[in-house]
Amino acid sequence: MGRILLVGSKSERTAQIKKILEFIGHSVLLNEFGNFAESIYSKKPDIAIIDLTQQKDTIGTWYQVKTVIEESHTPTLVIISEDHVRDIELMTGIEDFILYPFDNRELEIRIKLILKRHEVIDTGDVIKTGNLAIYTSKYEVTVDGWSVVLTLKEYELLKYLATHRGRVFTREALLDEIWGYDYYGGTRTVDVHIGRLRTKIETGDYSYIKTVRGVGYMWTEEYD
Repeated sequence: MGRILLVGSKSERTAQIKKILEFIGHSVLLNEFGNFAESIYSKKPDIAIIDLTQQKDTIGTWYQVKTVIEESHTPTLVIISEDHVRDIELMTGIEDFILYPFDNRELEIRIKLILKRHEVIDTGDVIKTGNLAIYTSKYEVTVDGWSVVLTLKEYELLKYLATHRGRVFTREALLDEIWGYDYYGGTRTVDVHIGRLRTKIETGDYSYIKTVRGVGYMWTEEYD
C-alpha cells in the first residue's frame, strides 16, 4: 500500500480519517497545515490527502498548501464537506476529491486510482528515459547506446532520481536515501555527485536533472 501524508486540523475527525487509512493498509503520517511542507520534501509521500472538512475558508486553506503540493509534484486527494462542494470549482490544481462523510470503499478506490496513475513503470531490468537507459541487473548505464562509467553512488543516485520522475528531493533527503542516516558528510556531497552525473549523462540534447532553487533536485526529461 501507499505512504500517505494526511494534512488536517488537530481534531477527532482527522484522527478518525487516519485510523481508516491505516485500517485499509496504508502507512500514514499526520501533519497540521502549518508544518506539513517539511514532511512533503523529506518524507516523500506517495500521496497527500488534505482534510478540509473543518476549514471555514476551504478555498483560502487550499491555496495556502497548493504551492508546496505543486512544487513537490505530490499527487493529492482533497476531502471536503458537502456544504463546501461548490468551492471545488474555484480550487484549481486538485487531482481528485471526495465528499465527507464518505464510504470507506470509495476512499480506498480513489486512492488506488491516484497511485496507479503515478506509479513508476519500468520494463523488467531496463529503465529507459530519453536517450538514457539504466540496466538494473547489470548496474550499467548507456547514453545513445554508449556505456557510461559511473561510481556506485552515482549509479544509485541516478537510478533513484530516474525512478521518481517529477518529484522534488531536498539535498538532505537524497543524502539520507543514498548515503544513509549514519553518513557524516555534508549536503555538498550531493551537489558534487549531481554535477558529475550531469557531465556524464547530459552529453546530447537531453537535460535530466533540474535544480529547484532553494529546495533541491528533481528528474525531468527536457529536449533542447
